Amino acid sequence: MKELSKAEMLAVERHRIQVSQERGCEVSGEEALIDWMANHSGKWRQERHARMLAMEREEILRHKWIESEKGNRDVGAEAVFDWIRKYAALWRKWFEDEYDGHEA
Repeated sequence: MKELSKAEMLAVERHRIQVSQERGCEVSGEEALIDWMANHSGKWRQERHARMLAMEREEILRHKWIESEKGNRDVGAEAVFDWIRKYAALWRKWFEDEYDGHEA
């Protein structure tokens, strides 16, 4: 089995807590992991990917707005490519390493 990301591990832990509450007894991490992988991981990953794309689009549009304001004109696709060149890799790394979908 591949190594889980930090976000996946958090999702498994949330799943363990939820299943423990539903059953009224403590569920092991291993049991929660097996159930999560078999029954929940695919949907979770699809939803997370969709969330990532939506958030990334918001960041690109924010960058486009800022750059357009600076230039006193609509910079259009120019800003999109600028964001991709400058920020895409770092942003995706942040999303994979830090974003868990449960902001305070």
